[in-house]
Amino acid sequence: MQIGNSTSAAGDDLLGCRMAMLGLDLSAIESCGGQVFEALMRRCASCDCREACALDIRRDPNDPVWETYCPNTATLIALPEAWWLGAR
Repeated sequence: MQIGNSTSAAGDDLLGCRMAMLGLDLSAIESCGGQVFEALMRRCASCDCREACALDIRRDPNDPVWETYCPNTATLIALPEAWWLGAR
């Protein structure tokens, strides 16, 4: 997995790393949340902060500083709760 490639068209490397850090499964979201997955990928791929994200993941992936610049913050934080509520 390449973390530092700021020109990645899909953005799946950074998004996959960030989701893994949050305990989220990218492939599970892709298979059952098509529109959510597409929106996550689109925002990640077009983000102006990809280099900062890659650097933060390398330095300390648990540092919440990413929440201040990531366009997917709200969705990534809401996903675990949505999955939990859906499983009830």
